[in-house]
Amino acid sequence: MDKNPFNRMRDMLRAKPVPKVDVKHKVMAAIRAKENKEEKIVKKKIGLLVTVGMLVGASSVWAGVEMIQLKNEKGEVIYEITQHTDQEQQQLFKQMPPEEQKKREELNKRYEYQDEVVNEIIDGLKPGTSVAIYFKPTKEEEERQKNITWSRYKQPYITMVSTPLTYKSWKEMEPVVGKMFTLPTELAGGFRYDEGDVHYEENYEYEVDLEALKAKAIKENKDYAFTEIPSSNKYDFTSVAYKSEKGKVRVEVRIADGGKAGTNAEAMEKIMIGNNEAVLTTHTSNFHWITWVKNGTKLKYSVRAGEDVVSKDELINIAKQINEIK
Repeated sequence: MDKNPFNRMRDMLRAKPVPKVDVKHKVMAAIRAKENKEEKIVKKKIGLLVTVGMLVGASSVWAGVEMIQLKNEKGEVIYEITQHTDQEQQQLFKQMPPEEQKKREELNKRYEYQDEVVNEIIDGLKPGTSVAIYFKPTKEEEERQKNITWSRYKQPYITMVSTPLTYKSWKEMEPVVGKMFTLPTELAGGFRYDEGDVHYEENYEYEVDLEALKAKAIKENKDYAFTEIPSSNKYDFTSVAYKSEKGKVRVEVRIADGGKAGTNAEAMEKIMIGNNEAVLTTHTSNFHWITWVKNGTKLKYSVRAGEDVVSKDELINIAKQINEIK
């Protein structure tokens, strides 16, 4: 998916004060912690509390909330993560006027419905396939669209999604990503390469025949329609699952683009992975996630797993192993 697959929602809500937060890290942490299972595809998921977090003015409401900055060997800030726990967001939601709460709940239901549609479509796609999905807008969405001054999506009410290419071994994957980075075939603790996905960015530049999609939706008596489009060849990220009898450890490698991120982690701390500053977040059910940008590269690494699979210290050792590979 996109580096931030929730940009469409951000664009639609641009008229409101929006903190500059990449909510993907936060949402996917919640999903992984709750389900504690691996999926081939990173599916869209937008929750009510995420919506609340995006609509609240960050500077005043989030005063005193913990934030960690990661710096490179030159002392430059390369990554910043801010903690907004679920409990804090629930409290903020309760403080909103009743009419605003109702709007947020309705908006959440709308996105949950779209999530279901998108994921159903994704489940039916072949690996490496991209599609553009048109959703018939509600009156409220049409009004919000009028206030949007910029969007990475050229066409309103269009969502673009794609499925990754899957590789059963590092030997198969290496020709695709080997010039950028190397991953081991086995991690400390007996975790062996199980399968890995290479994701490419959504093809935002492609313009679909919007009128044709509208006509298709009407013909099929649905409020949405989709069509296959050319896939992008621009690398987004790689996600690899390593498996042992205890369970799975997930490793991801992305192109580091700096900026800020948000997390709903219960706790977070700065640690060292080799000579790299890293952030370790602990989520519901003792689910740990380590993120760092490797010095001398433009690559952002992350490893994550439940403590029932590996302890926090074992996960740190796995991160160090990955970081030491040239």
